[in-house]
Amino acid sequence: MKLYKELLTNKNFLLITAGRLFKRSALTLFTLELIWLTMELTSNSPLYLSIMTMAETLPFIIFGLYGGAKADKWNKKKVMVIGNSCSALLLLSIPCLNAVNLLNYYTLLMIAIAITIFSCFSEPCYRAILPELLSKTKLKEANALLDSVQRGVTIFVPASIGLLLKFFSEIHLFSLAFLLMATAVAFQLMVEYRPFNHSAEETQIKSTTFHGIKDSLSFLKGHPEITFIIAGQGLSILINTGLWRVGLPIYLEGYLNENITTFGYITGMMGVTSFITSLALGISKKYNPRVVFNVGMGLWGLGLLMIGTLPTMPIIYIATILIGVGQASEGLSRVVILQEKVPANMLGKVFSTSSSINYTSDTISLGAVSSLLGLFTIATLFSGGGTLILMIGLLGAVFGRVHKNGRRHLQTKKSG
Repeated sequence: MKLYKELLTNKNFLLITAGRLFKRSALTLFTLELIWLTMELTSNSPLYLSIMTMAETLPFIIFGLYGGAKADKWNKKKVMVIGNSCSALLLLSIPCLNAVNLLNYYTLLMIAIAITIFSCFSEPCYRAILPELLSKTKLKEANALLDSVQRGVTIFVPASIGLLLKFFSEIHLFSLAFLLMATAVAFQLMVEYRPFNHSAEETQIKSTTFHGIKDSLSFLKGHPEITFIIAGQGLSILINTGLWRVGLPIYLEGYLNENITTFGYITGMMGVTSFITSLALGISKKYNPRVVFNVGMGLWGLGLLMIGTLPTMPIIYIATILIGVGQASEGLSRVVILQEKVPANMLGKVFSTSSSINYTSDTISLGAVSSLLGLFTIATLFSGGGTLILMIGLLGAVFGRVHKNGRRHLQTKKSG
């Protein structure tokens, strides 16, 4: 834990971490209450709820790459502060509009879309600013701690809703989200940051957004290892999201006579497991991010495969632990690899490309799972999906070994 203590004495990192804690708490609270308010405004319409849910993913598909291109060009601190300030005002507008009877489904939908668009700009800056504030030797521990903070939020905030409702009416949970987001902005304002001065070679990238996106895709084309990691995670999310958020609740109720409370326990267990895994990896002295990424994919796939082939509650709990360890491992490793291997002036664009792929995968997965459930049993989908993710991990290991041997061969040839 000594490494974490050293990080927490770094003023800028401490401010970034505190800002991240409050922002993620605000957005988690907003997402939870958005579902409740949508159901109330639409008399529990599944269609309207589905559209509202996609309002938190579709804008990222459209604006994500654009936001990443601008993140590399603009002042990252200013983008985060302005974007999160606007999001805070939008959160506050919800109880204000409700107080004057002007809040309806379509107004709420526009607010949700706008908050997501601001995130398209602020989120790439958050990851891209870290290498400019910390040395490379601290990035692994920093990302592990930040990921643990985020995962902790997904455990604590949902669990605290019942307690919060004793002090706030449901509509004023949005007011609380505003206060949390405003606090995040206050911490971000205190970060001491000067934009990174890129070398002459790095600044040759053309300044237009179109060319920024084109350069990002060209960079990925020339770096197959990074492309594999981004594509592998996107495919895994495509497989997992629909299975976990739609298939598993149906599986629990229809096959095992369990209810939504059990699903809550399972989700909480995954969050705790991911939290502990991120912290443990952060202080690990022997850490190869490529190996950890592949192992994480393998554990993730194995967990889904176990749920499909051995549908009993003890096995599902064990599988949940494996999935939590796997997702935390591959997620942290992906971030570390990108921050180590991608040039500073490309980080925002590459992170946005990755995020856009992930949001697209989320949206498609949720839209496709109901149709797939009409063609295959849930057990078959879990088994098949788990097998595919497991294969991604195995292919990653083979690809990494081939890539490593190729570099050795090239170095031997040059030295000869």
